[in-house]
Amino acid sequence: MDIRRRLARLGHEVVAVVDSGEEAVRVVLETAPDIVLMDIMLRGEMDGIEAAGRIRDQGGPPVVFLTAHTDGQTLKRAGETGPYGYVIKPFEERELGATLDIALYKSRMERRLTETERWMSMTLAHLGEGVLTVDPGGLVRFANPEALRLLGEEAAGLSGRELRSVYRTRTVFCPASAEAASDKRERSALLCRKDGTHLPIEQTRSPIVDDRGKTLGTVVVFRDISHHRNVEQALRRSLANLRRTLEETVNALTVTSETRDPFTAGHQQRVSRLAHALAVELGFEAEGREAVRLAGLVHDIGKIHVPSEILAKPEVLTPIEMGIVRDHSRVGHDILRDIPFPWPVARMVLEHHERLDGSGYPGGLRGEDLLPGSRVLAVADVVEAMTAHRPYRAALRLDTALGEISQGRGVRYDPDVVDACLLLFERGGFRF
Repeated sequence: MDIRRRLARLGHEVVAVVDSGEEAVRVVLETAPDIVLMDIMLRGEMDGIEAAGRIRDQGGPPVVFLTAHTDGQTLKRAGETGPYGYVIKPFEERELGATLDIALYKSRMERRLTETERWMSMTLAHLGEGVLTVDPGGLVRFANPEALRLLGEEAAGLSGRELRSVYRTRTVFCPASAEAASDKRERSALLCRKDGTHLPIEQTRSPIVDDRGKTLGTVVVFRDISHHRNVEQALRRSLANLRRTLEETVNALTVTSETRDPFTAGHQQRVSRLAHALAVELGFEAEGREAVRLAGLVHDIGKIHVPSEILAKPEVLTPIEMGIVRDHSRVGHDILRDIPFPWPVARMVLEHHERLDGSGYPGGLRGEDLLPGSRVLAVADVVEAMTAHRPYRAALRLDTALGEISQGRGVRYDPDVVDACLLLFERGGFRF
């Protein structure tokens, strides 16, 4: 009764008082108090030390012993139950209060730590990536279930073994990025499993560093990418098929337009080849080169609307006829604009007769208003057209065509494209 009054003065609520070990265990499980104040000498067969052990084993609250027993054997037995305090009778009220406050604080911290560890354990257990932690000596200290599954190992046989004896990789590729290469070691590899099979993985190795900068070990994270590899391969095959389909579609358009004008048959293919060579010389990226090549193959598709009599006329065209011919750029754009090319092919077709000084058609665009690919097509088209036969004239010499673009360098034609074209032919690196 005295202790109960003292506890009330200290701000504690006593939920139950019992005098046997058996009753103590039962009441603690029923009432779930924050702390248990336990004497060692109790009524019944179970003393306080055994009762404290039962409470601990069942995940109960912390126990503080309040007893007059101080002999070594009793203290040793009591210590084995992991008590949170040991108060000797007779005691001071402040001593009891301090012991209980410390025990409660320690209990809260341990519960919080246990909860954090439980969540961490659950997270690692359900993580879809293998996780290994390794000490500075290279020995495995932890492996989550996914790591065991990927390695084909048992948990009992992994801890304490050297990492290199259980985690072996082959066919290591280049790092995913410069940052990964310098800080973490992130790469693709083949994991050599226990059963002798190989599994494609992505792995990351990172140092475990404490808040003082001391390296405590290494964490290795690896994931199975076999499914991703299969999906990537299927996507590559699909993309290759789409590119072939696109290529054949463009070729069909090219043939369709040229069947109406046998005098210029092959013109679009030759312009396409020269435009691609110029794009290479100018340092275009692969996608830019492909865009220019395809635009070259269909740049005159709009001539399909021009009557054959005009296309084959062996005389100077009238202004009306010239207007019809000049409209082929816009018609070509209208034909191609709804085709979902991955590049602005339709716009390049529209602009291939535009000039830097605005003297071209159909929009009279100037300078930077023109796409780089359009400027390349303009030069390639002029050079090929001048060196090929037409119904109204014989083919001109190559030096005449090169003289035309040299004269118009920086005025009608992009100077960089002109320089690249002159260099190509002077070097002998291109022939129609």
